[in-house]
Amino acid sequence: MIHCVIVEPLNGKLELSNVPPVYEVGELVPEARPELAGAAPVLYCAEHPNEQLPALRERAEQRHASGAPPVICAILECDKAGHRLQRHLAERLVLPKPTEGTAIFRFYDPRVFAHLQWILKPEQLGALMGPAARWTYLDRDAGWVTMQGAQSPNDEFLLTNKQYKQLTRVEIIERALDALRGNGVAITADMPSLLDAQLMKGETYGLSGSDLLAFGLHGTVVSPCFDRHPRVRTVLQAPETHPYAETVAHWTQRDWDAIARESIQYQ
Repeated sequence: MIHCVIVEPLNGKLELSNVPPVYEVGELVPEARPELAGAAPVLYCAEHPNEQLPALRERAEQRHASGAPPVICAILECDKAGHRLQRHLAERLVLPKPTEGTAIFRFYDPRVFAHLQWILKPEQLGALMGPAARWTYLDRDAGWVTMQGAQSPNDEFLLTNKQYKQLTRVEIIERALDALRGNGVAITADMPSLLDAQLMKGETYGLSGSDLLAFGLHGTVVSPCFDRHPRVRTVLQAPETHPYAETVAHWTQRDWDAIARESIQYQ
């Protein structure tokens, strides 16, 4: 079993002290996107795992504690040659869109990978991980999490239109979770998917940007049916004259308590 590390060099250098250096397997550059060379994540191999893995975890935890974006994105275990894993992960960076075209898929970023467990089906997650037997990442709320790969992973990795749209909302979900953490709210395992359901609903009202973010937060912490309350509906029906985030920013805690209480009838 070999141990590999996915590093995001755009976020900083991989620096380990008092342990043997990990050696570079190569950049994760898809054949279809050669222009990513020099800006792609890099796969390293840890030949001395007993010494290197604790140092890698410690470095990732220090980075996390500082609030900086991750440099060490994932620690992988694989019984295949490192170059095979490199090729597989590189090709997974190119994500086919449900309709046409492709997008760059930053699945290796722990801030994205953490959401794949509720977005993807097990067989899709296995196809994404490919020859990786185990995938370990640092979750901001749960700590170190290890995912098991598939014994016989699928070669093809495709998303439904719904899943693709969920992935496009991961960035705003992360912003919402940061806002909740900043207000002392404990993040539960189901909160990202609850936020996504509210954001999807907010999009049907034509909301975007800060309006959509505020709507998603209120639907999560006030009531999932708060948008059916007459006072909220008045704002949602006239976004040109009553921008959502700007309008509700003037409401007091008593206002929100009343909306939460009265929205029970709509559940």
